Amino acid sequence: QIPFATKKTLQPVWEGTHCVCNIMTPASKKLVVLYGIGGLSDVGRHAILAALKNPVVDKICVITEWPDKLDETNWDCGCPGGHTNPFAAPEHKSRLEMVKIDTWKNTQEGLSKHFQGADAVISCLGHRQPGNKYKVLIERGLIATDGNKQVIQAMKEANVQRAVVISSFALNGDTSWPHWASKIMAFLFKTVARKAARDLIGMEEAYLQSDLDYLFVRPVGISEDKEPCGKYFLQEHGNKKELVGGNMAKIDVARFMVDQAVTPTFHRTSKTVGAEPGSPM
Repeated sequence: QIPFATKKTLQPVWEGTHCVCNIMTPASKKLVVLYGIGGLSDVGRHAILAALKNPVVDKICVITEWPDKLDETNWDCGCPGGHTNPFAAPEHKSRLEMVKIDTWKNTQEGLSKHFQGADAVISCLGHRQPGNKYKVLIERGLIATDGNKQVIQAMKEANVQRAVVISSFALNGDTSWPHWASKIMAFLFKTVARKAARDLIGMEEAYLQSDLDYLFVRPVGISEDKEPCGKYFLQEHGNKKELVGGNMAKIDVARFMVDQAVTPTFHRTSKTVGAEPGSPM
């Protein structure tokens, strides 16, 4: 991506294989980032890193049940060299705030105070295939609907309008990615991943019923070993010949979410994001 300049920036927006650059003027931003556990939620951990690399973001409030997940060196990703907890780095201390909660199944009193002054929220509380790896999600319950309903209320109380929310392709009749893998994912949502589908659909319905400026981000395949390329590609609606690649690095999804939080270009809609068209699954 094109690096930030001192006064003005060319911020790339990828649509298919084409890049359209928007000129913007940097201003200090505060983001609220929420993550849980699992593949989709892992994008939230990476969103913290992507936000730290964005020079217009000077405050990041992280809200999670799982702060210890940041201590892991392997974030189930292909990022070279692994990771260290960004909260342990002295140079990030002034930009980061951690808010630990018990569970989104409980009402979080005073939640809106953490959203005060925020420009946008990045919410990564969903999961696509619960039970396969993280049995605790079944034991404790899925949280995309319950958590985001509280987030929506906190945003309203704090007068925050923008939410960039992770969801999934092939959900609830979505046909935005006309790839054979979409049929498989749709089948899973109707069978072994029914609970995950209900949770994600309930989350989306909560935003649809609000007056917030939301963007649902539908990543295609995100793997645990895909190395980042520093770019993302959006599926062009109705284009069945040029499909985004189905194997994407989690940090590259996070970059798209942070870009849309800082410089919104898609409003009250969804976007399917993937790797470079033609890249292998």
